[in-house]
Amino acid sequence: MKNYNTLKDFEKQRMLKLVESERARLKKPKYWILQQLGLPKSTYYDWVKSGGQTKSKAPKTVWNKTPEPIEKLIESIRDNSELKKSERSFVGIAHNLANLGIFLTSGGVWCVLKRLGKNRKFSESKKIYAIFPKGQRFLDVVCIDDVGLTNNKPRELSIFNAIDEYSSSSVAISFVAHRINRYDVIGLLARIKQNTGRYPKVVRLDNARAHWSHAVNCFCKINNIELQFIDKGTPQQNWPVEAFNGVIQKDLLESKFWGGWDDLSGKQRILEEYAEYYNDKKPLRSDPLQRTPREIATGKTSIVTQRRLKIKLIRKYRGQVAAMKEAYKNLNNIQSLFTSCNLSEMCVN
Repeated sequence: MKNYNTLKDFEKQRMLKLVESERARLKKPKYWILQQLGLPKSTYYDWVKSGGQTKSKAPKTVWNKTPEPIEKLIESIRDNSELKKSERSFVGIAHNLANLGIFLTSGGVWCVLKRLGKNRKFSESKKIYAIFPKGQRFLDVVCIDDVGLTNNKPRELSIFNAIDEYSSSSVAISFVAHRINRYDVIGLLARIKQNTGRYPKVVRLDNARAHWSHAVNCFCKINNIELQFIDKGTPQQNWPVEAFNGVIQKDLLESKFWGGWDDLSGKQRILEEYAEYYNDKKPLRSDPLQRTPREIATGKTSIVTQRRLKIKLIRKYRGQVAAMKEAYKNLNNIQSLFTSCNLSEMCVN
């Protein structure tokens, strides 16, 4: 039997007309026509009473509805432009009503505003910002930013990072034991050339005072470096270095290897060792092949990644058992096989 409860209103009205036309054409009783159509009599007569219109699920009487005079008072307070926005919010309106002897919760005021279509009157629209085109080659665009560690003036400790946008590799990293200044920016750019052999074409950075300095601008003009400043309040435009800051916070700064702040001389060495591990050993989850940043930058895939991708394809087409057999085929290479990830990570679809 067909489920007639899913029909729309125009289909119900069409069915009512069909019953009447078939009854007039065949000269048969109405119950016989309904039996042939598979339409229950109770459903048919409910449609006749409502004229084929869907019954409203709203109750006939709303016992807890806010009285109309109070709703008009709430609307007048909401539309009063002379009041502050805080006083015209649902919390402020509830406070003003309490001063008048009308005790209504802020949630009740919000429900009234929603029913009147004025609950989003002061909601700010989402910020619209431009997404810069991603660099297509290594060192086309380098994003720099610092992650603060302590805020103990005058000795503010931070990590100054430079991340290549194309490969997400760390091209320079510095441990700074003071507030970031123009010399730190120039020193980070010089460290990029020392590590990679050349300066980047574009440097993307935020609107910090040190980044706008005259010395940094002159240094970039001499070395043909374009400065690309992001919009204020939109760190999403500088996403590569922001993502790296989160990774280094989780992997290094919260681990026992970082230690305390007693020995500041060894922090630069720890950061450089971590940057080497990040570039050479840590696969990127955002990359479809989960390659390391160095593999993306050089365009060469390591033996470890090739074996991992091979096991991933075997698992996909032949199953988990075949993938395990392939992983344990050569026991001498087990350690190198699991250097960057384990079998469960290799088998992610």
